[in-house]
Amino acid sequence: MNFRTRHEIHSYHVAPLRTLKESADEQIAAVCSKILEEEKTEEREESIICKNCRNEITTVGYSIAVNGQHAHIFKNPLGITFHIGCFSRAWGSFIYGIPTYEATWFPGFTWCIAVCANCFTHLGWNYQSGRESFYGLIMANLLTDHKIH
Repeated sequence: MNFRTRHEIHSYHVAPLRTLKESADEQIAAVCSKILEEEKTEEREESIICKNCRNEITTVGYSIAVNGQHAHIFKNPLGITFHIGCFSRAWGSFIYGIPTYEATWFPGFTWCIAVCANCFTHLGWNYQSGRESFYGLIMANLLTDHKIH
């Protein structure tokens, strides 16, 4: 009969003892790191709001470049000039109308009107081409709001 020795049955590793100060220092470092990360997130989450009712439309973090730039100036067929900024998302808006290519400012993209989901102010347009889409929002109808968490 083979009997195992006590060391074969019960093997374990003893971790080095840590001082209370080392543990507290690690916790403080973790909290500081989390605060710094939240500050970076706050900077990215600068809100873009409706100028009329202050409803959040999107955030600066969703700004995108279309045709090489974020901002564009266009004139519609009635001669009205619009300064628009492009955004990948605009959850505070409601898309209205049937998509059309008529007088599109972005060749290959259809457009529908985008209005504020709260007060129905005209905010711009939603552009679509196949699976791609973006918003061209009228900068004069929007404000920047610094979120404080």
